[in-house]
Amino acid sequence: MKKWFSDVMWGVARAIPLSLLLLLISLVVPSPAQAQGGIAISGSFYRQNFEIPQGSSVSGPSIYVVVFNNGSEEFQIRMSWDAPFGVNVSLSDEDFLVKPGEQRKVFIGVEVTPEATPGEYTIDVTAESYKQEEGGILLMGAAGQSANLVVLGESASVNVQTLSPSGQPVVTVIRLFKVINGENFEVSYSDNGKLEANVSPGSFVASSYIGGNHMAEESFQLAAGEEKTVILTVATVFFEGFKIIPNYLEETEELAYAELVYTINNLYQVFPESKVMLQVTCEGSSEDEIELVTIAPLEIGRVGLKYNYQPKAGWKQGSYIFHLQLYVEGKIFTISHEELLEVVVPSDDGSNTDKSGLQLPVIGGIAAGSMILLTVIAIPVKRRLIKGRK
Repeated sequence: MKKWFSDVMWGVARAIPLSLLLLLISLVVPSPAQAQGGIAISGSFYRQNFEIPQGSSVSGPSIYVVVFNNGSEEFQIRMSWDAPFGVNVSLSDEDFLVKPGEQRKVFIGVEVTPEATPGEYTIDVTAESYKQEEGGILLMGAAGQSANLVVLGESASVNVQTLSPSGQPVVTVIRLFKVINGENFEVSYSDNGKLEANVSPGSFVASSYIGGNHMAEESFQLAAGEEKTVILTVATVFFEGFKIIPNYLEETEELAYAELVYTINNLYQVFPESKVMLQVTCEGSSEDEIELVTIAPLEIGRVGLKYNYQPKAGWKQGSYIFHLQLYVEGKIFTISHEELLEVVVPSDDGSNTDKSGLQLPVIGGIAAGSMILLTVIAIPVKRRLIKGRK
């Protein structure tokens, strides 16, 4: 009789879906962190109230789960999700190793396609721990969180920009929050000073940040079908007038060097020391990281600077992307927009192959009065202004 009862209960347990099992665990253990087989999960996902129109998405650094290994041995984590038809969930990590005592934060985004049906739903995110055994995969445990989702058929749109007091674009982090029952829920995020989003109607807060410092904020309302532009004015340190000017050899039309011209505009405060770093990529691969100049102190006002750039290994065929970083107290305070330079390297037979091993002497310095970095290359060149990405 006992064996029959045990077999029946095991059969019932096997028939219970994982999502229902997790729900039952959450009713018994109300804490946002759940543990089973050494795995535990916490984070902000379960607190979210997603209100997303058809054809829109929600994401941001405040939407995540944290997976813990509270056991005594390492295991792999496989992340999965369950959502209604027409709803997709993106995970920053889907399969990873966690050692004992370690944890991993997984950021979550939710996309509602036009095919989704308006209504109220639940989204489940699950972390399963497993090990590779000789006979196959051994599942060790699971933990999960659920969040509420409302799919709406009506929407509004908002465009948020950050500008200096003089109207110059400023690269900042912009975070857009929807206010629901007096609480802010992140709906969109941008790190380039411009944010465009389709959102559900309601109350919102747009905030801008530079170097982790809160710079500006504006609250506003959006009605169904409304299109709104929000300007956040920030008095900070930023790059302006960043341009790339390619300089070519007159006889061969080969690219000699790229002249970087930019200005640091400090509307914020005096800093004892700052430095400018240049990041260069070619066809998506890192090409160079160069310290251009140290300014001590960085006073209030504008500092105009120049630098002539050549790759250490010579120019390659392809797309070069340049951007500047301003470091203050050892941390990135602000960055510039990206500038694009298309490089074509001709060969003797007219085909586009790399033959530019050219290395030219560079002399650089900062004039004490104007603090302008000058780099001189004594070779006849042609100059051409290239419009970069904004």
